[in-house]
Amino acid sequence: MTEKTPESLWQDYLFLTKEMLKFLDKQDMELFHELMNQREQMQTLLEETPDDSFRNSPAGRRLLNEIREENQILMNRFQATHSKAKQHHQVAEAYSGGNQHPGNHRNWVR
Repeated sequence: MTEKTPESLWQDYLFLTKEMLKFLDKQDMELFHELMNQREQMQTLLEETPDDSFRNSPAGRRLLNEIREENQILMNRFQATHSKAKQHHQVAEAYSGGNQHPGNHRNWVR
């Protein structure tokens, strides 16, 4: 296996981030989590790979800025998706009676 350069690793990281966003938008959480795991592995690999000043180069700074922007979009969409799912769950619980407590029912039989 050929060893990848820091630039190619960061490109792969950006690719995984964009793919995560696609599957989040499709609400395919299984693939989203698989990509998230792959991205975590990529992050570990990046931390272990010596960076010969790529991060400080103009191309490196541009790429890292793009990654930051994509991460921000991903986090915003994830939070919105999570909030929406939480709200749907709460509505479903309310309609199914899942939030009712035994003390909320009056005993009308005498």
